[in-house]
Amino acid sequence: MDRQMIARRFPLVSRSRPPGLTLAARVAELRKIVEESSGLDDLERVIRACEVCNKAALIASDCALPDLARELCWRQYDALTQTRPIPAWAGKLALQPVLNIARQLIREGDGDGAYQVLHGLLIAALNRTDTEIAGRRVDLRVVTASPDDHELLSKLLWAALLADGARALALAGRWQEAAEHAAKNRGVGTRLLDGRQVTIVALVERGDINKATAMVGETLPAEPWEKAVAGLLRVYCRQAAGIGTNEDTTAMILGTLELFEHADPSTAVFRTRVGMTALDLTAGYDPEPALRLQRAVMTGAMSDAYASREVLGHASLRSAMISRQQQAMQAMVQAAGLGNGAIPHGLLVDLMASVARAEAQLIPLARS
Repeated sequence: MDRQMIARRFPLVSRSRPPGLTLAARVAELRKIVEESSGLDDLERVIRACEVCNKAALIASDCALPDLARELCWRQYDALTQTRPIPAWAGKLALQPVLNIARQLIREGDGDGAYQVLHGLLIAALNRTDTEIAGRRVDLRVVTASPDDHELLSKLLWAALLADGARALALAGRWQEAAEHAAKNRGVGTRLLDGRQVTIVALVERGDINKATAMVGETLPAEPWEKAVAGLLRVYCRQAAGIGTNEDTTAMILGTLELFEHADPSTAVFRTRVGMTALDLTAGYDPEPALRLQRAVMTGAMSDAYASREVLGHASLRSAMISRQQQAMQAMVQAAGLGNGAIPHGLLVDLMASVARAEAQLIPLARS
């Protein structure tokens, strides 16, 4: 078992995300949102306009265009903060694209940079000062009109640091800091969310495997996916202690397979990552249950470009594919533009036109 490689897959938390559609479909969706927002009330129009801007930046990030992704985030932030102070609802929408910059950095593999963004924003809000984000100053002194509104924004930034900060530190391999971060921010809890998972991995990393194993056993899962992840962590701990068994591994695989029986398209990437982690933990054990899981992971990834990209990047899964499966997944990833480093000219023109129309709605409404 490559313990370091497996550790980097955590935390594994089931969160809904948009399906991995084709790039053309995603750009068309932006245009549709803009067109359908004209008859809505002012607040709904602002929300829809922000949705267009957020999704456009995500598309740019997915296509490996980080400069464009950052530009779109800043354009949205600037549009909403031209006139200050702003109401709390607008402040939340204005800070979302800045938080998205941290999430872009996480997707790009820069956990250290992402944590700096998240931590800097919260400290600036708490101290009513400014901070530097990706070469720009973000002033959080007079964003909102009242102390109560400012407190709401501070709570938003605290929640983002709690969840995304733990992931960022874990990505950077800073497990002890991730665990300390979770404890300091009351983020460990009894459920198997980000804070508890990084704490368990941190204990294993420092050799306190008995405590890590006990922490897995004391978890109080509230949803089925937490039981599956608990199975992964239980085997991870036992293998780190050199006492893993076929029984443990088989139970883990069966628990993981249950996730694939009621497949929600919005959690396809999560299921795929859980499945890949389970497969990595089965190396050297009974191959029959692992083959069932292997088939489930590959089948489940066939309908989502993000999940397909994950599977194509997994050496043992890729080698187990027949050429037709591999070609289908590669075509899906290509059609989605994931990692392409470019957006076809016609689609880029359409995307930027939708952003411009959204911003045209956003600026005057945000001032009202």
